[in-house]
Amino acid sequence: MRVGVFTPLLSQLPLQVVVQKLAELRIDTVELGTGNYVGDAHCKLSMLENPSALAEFKKVLGDHGVSISALSCHGNALHPEKAFAQRNREASQDDSARREAGRFHDG
Repeated sequence: MRVGVFTPLLSQLPLQVVVQKLAELRIDTVELGTGNYVGDAHCKLSMLENPSALAEFKKVLGDHGVSISALSCHGNALHPEKAFAQRNREASQDDSARREAGRFHDG
């Protein structure tokens, strides 16, 4: 059985520290926030345009035997404040497009 953690709950800690602590607890799967309400403390989508940042991100996870179970981008595209709703829609669309590109996966 695999056990995972929703890392935005630990957003005050750097990713390196989070995965080290989780590995010590034999937790090998993470759900990472990529924007909107959950923030992006451990998984900034901008790294997908930066090969060295992406390689370092993958190395941190790989060094601790941690895999990604999900990427989260929870927001409110129907918020009554139009500008807020638009930012949430854009963040969700950007997140989806980048994930579809498959850049988080090796190969």
